[in-house]
Amino acid sequence: MMMICFIVMMSCTESGNKETVETTDTPVSDMHRLPELKTVDSIDMHFFPDINDQKVYARFELNDTAAIHLFTLNEINHAFVDQPNCEYDTKFFCFSKGQIVKTLYVAALKDSCHFIGFIKSGGVAVKAQLSDSAAALVNAWRKKSGN
Repeated sequence: MMMICFIVMMSCTESGNKETVETTDTPVSDMHRLPELKTVDSIDMHFFPDINDQKVYARFELNDTAAIHLFTLNEINHAFVDQPNCEYDTKFFCFSKGQIVKTLYVAALKDSCHFIGFIKSGGVAVKAQLSDSAAALVNAWRKKSGN
Protein backbone atom coordinates (compact mmCIF):
# COMPACT_ATOMS: atom_id res chain seq x y z
CA MET A 1 0.00 0.00 0.00
CA MET A 2 2.81 2.39 0.89
CA MET A 3 4.48 1.77 -2.46
CA ILE A 4 1.27 2.55 -4.37
CA CYS A 5 0.89 5.92 -2.58
CA PHE A 6 4.48 6.77 -3.38
CA ILE A 7 4.00 5.90 -7.07
CA VAL A 8 0.77 7.95 -7.22
CA MET A 9 2.50 10.95 -5.60
CA MET A 10 5.45 10.74 -7.96
CA SER A 11 3.23 10.52 -11.01
CA CYS A 12 1.29 13.61 -9.87
CA THR A 13 4.42 15.67 -9.45
CA GLU A 14 5.89 14.55 -12.74
CA SER A 15 2.79 15.29 -14.78
CA GLY A 16 2.57 18.10 -17.27
CA ASN A 17 1.06 20.43 -14.63
CA LYS A 18 4.37 22.04 -13.70
CA GLU A 19 4.23 25.67 -12.72
CA THR A 20 6.87 28.05 -13.91
CA VAL A 21 7.59 31.39 -12.36
CA GLU A 22 9.28 34.06 -14.36
CA THR A 23 11.23 36.80 -12.66
CA THR A 24 12.85 39.89 -13.96
CA ASP A 25 16.35 41.01 -13.22
CA THR A 26 15.16 44.57 -12.63
CA PRO A 27 16.93 45.95 -9.57
CA VAL A 28 14.78 47.48 -6.87
CA SER A 29 16.44 50.85 -7.44
CA ASP A 30 14.86 50.96 -10.92
CA MET A 31 11.45 51.19 -9.26
CA HIS A 32 12.20 54.71 -8.07
CA ARG A 33 9.29 57.05 -7.38
CA LEU A 34 11.05 59.87 -9.26
CA PRO A 35 13.56 58.39 -11.73
CA GLU A 36 14.82 61.84 -12.70
CA LEU A 37 16.39 62.13 -9.23
CA LYS A 38 18.84 59.31 -9.95
CA THR A 39 21.14 61.67 -11.85
CA VAL A 40 21.14 64.56 -9.34
CA ASP A 41 24.70 65.77 -8.72
CA SER A 42 24.02 68.91 -6.67
CA ILE A 43 21.29 70.44 -4.55
CA ASP A 44 20.80 74.15 -3.93
CA MET A 45 18.90 74.46 -0.64
CA HIS A 46 16.83 77.50 0.30
CA PHE A 47 15.95 77.81 3.99
CA PHE A 48 13.02 80.06 4.84
CA PRO A 49 12.64 81.66 8.28
CA ASP A 50 9.05 82.47 7.27
CA ILE A 51 7.53 80.34 4.52
CA ASN A 52 5.03 83.11 3.75
CA ASP A 53 7.90 85.43 2.79
CA GLN A 54 9.97 83.51 0.26
CA LYS A 55 11.96 86.60 -0.66
CA VAL A 56 13.99 86.09 2.51
CA TYR A 57 16.04 82.89 2.66
CA ALA A 58 19.50 81.51 3.29
CA ARG A 59 21.25 79.21 0.80
CA PHE A 60 23.41 76.14 1.11
CA GLU A 61 24.89 74.19 -1.79
CA LEU A 62 25.34 70.45 -1.45
CA ASN A 63 27.70 68.50 -3.71
CA ASP A 64 28.34 65.47 -1.48
CA THR A 65 27.09 62.45 -3.47
CA ALA A 66 26.38 60.31 -0.40
CA ALA A 67 24.30 63.06 1.20
CA ILE A 68 22.49 63.78 -2.07
CA HIS A 69 21.62 60.09 -2.49
CA LEU A 70 20.31 59.94 1.06
CA PHE A 71 17.53 62.32 -0.01
CA THR A 72 17.11 61.59 -3.73
CA LEU A 73 17.34 57.79 -3.58
CA ASN A 74 16.30 56.84 -0.04
CA GLU A 75 14.19 59.42 1.82
CA ILE A 76 12.01 60.28 -1.19
CA ASN A 77 10.93 56.62 -1.41
CA HIS A 78 9.65 56.38 2.18
CA ALA A 79 5.95 55.85 2.88
CA PHE A 80 3.57 58.64 1.92
CA VAL A 81 2.22 60.73 4.78
CA ASP A 82 -0.80 62.95 5.17
CA GLN A 83 0.22 65.99 7.21
CA PRO A 84 -2.18 68.76 6.22
CA ASN A 85 -1.08 71.11 9.02
CA CYS A 86 2.63 70.82 8.19
CA GLU A 87 4.27 73.36 5.93
CA TYR A 88 7.63 72.98 4.28
CA ASP A 89 10.46 75.19 5.51
CA THR A 90 13.11 74.33 2.92
CA LYS A 91 13.27 73.94 -0.85
CA PHE A 92 15.77 71.60 -2.51
CA PHE A 93 16.50 72.60 -6.09
CA CYS A 94 17.94 69.39 -7.56
CA PHE A 95 20.39 69.69 -10.45
CA SER A 96 21.92 67.25 -12.91
CA LYS A 97 24.78 68.52 -15.07
CA GLY A 98 23.80 72.12 -14.40
CA GLN A 99 20.12 71.70 -15.26
CA ILE A 100 17.36 71.71 -12.67
CA VAL A 101 15.50 68.39 -12.72
CA LYS A 102 13.14 68.68 -9.74
CA THR A 103 12.23 70.83 -6.77
CA LEU A 104 11.68 69.04 -3.47
CA TYR A 105 9.88 70.55 -0.48
CA VAL A 106 11.20 69.66 2.96
CA ALA A 107 9.80 70.11 6.46
CA ALA A 108 12.48 69.59 9.09
CA LEU A 109 12.17 72.31 11.74
CA LYS A 110 9.27 71.01 13.84
CA ASP A 111 9.76 67.68 15.61
CA SER A 112 6.25 66.51 14.80
CA CYS A 113 6.44 67.54 11.14
CA HIS A 114 9.07 65.86 8.97
CA PHE A 115 8.44 65.23 5.30
CA ILE A 116 10.02 65.48 1.89
CA GLY A 117 7.59 66.30 -0.87
CA PHE A 118 7.22 67.03 -4.53
CA ILE A 119 4.60 68.15 -7.02
CA LYS A 120 3.26 65.49 -9.36
CA SER A 121 1.90 66.32 -12.77
CA GLY A 122 -1.38 68.10 -12.43
CA GLY A 123 -0.21 70.06 -9.39
CA VAL A 124 -0.83 67.34 -6.81
CA ALA A 125 1.44 67.70 -3.77
CA VAL A 126 2.85 64.42 -2.46
CA LYS A 127 4.66 64.01 0.86
CA ALA A 128 6.89 61.15 2.02
CA GLN A 129 8.01 60.62 5.61
CA LEU A 130 11.40 62.20 6.33
CA SER A 131 13.46 60.37 8.94
CA ASP A 132 14.53 62.21 12.08
CA SER A 133 18.20 61.73 11.17
CA ALA A 134 17.68 63.27 7.71
CA ALA A 135 15.77 66.18 9.30
CA ALA A 136 18.71 66.70 11.67
CA LEU A 137 21.07 66.91 8.67
CA VAL A 138 18.85 69.52 7.00
CA ASN A 139 18.81 71.55 10.20
CA ALA A 140 22.62 71.29 10.53
CA TRP A 141 22.97 72.67 7.01
CA ARG A 142 20.45 75.37 7.92
CA LYS A 143 22.76 76.50 10.75
CA LYS A 144 25.78 76.49 8.44
CA SER A 145 23.88 78.71 6.00
CA GLY A 146 23.43 81.33 8.69
CA ASN A 147 19.67 80.91 9.01
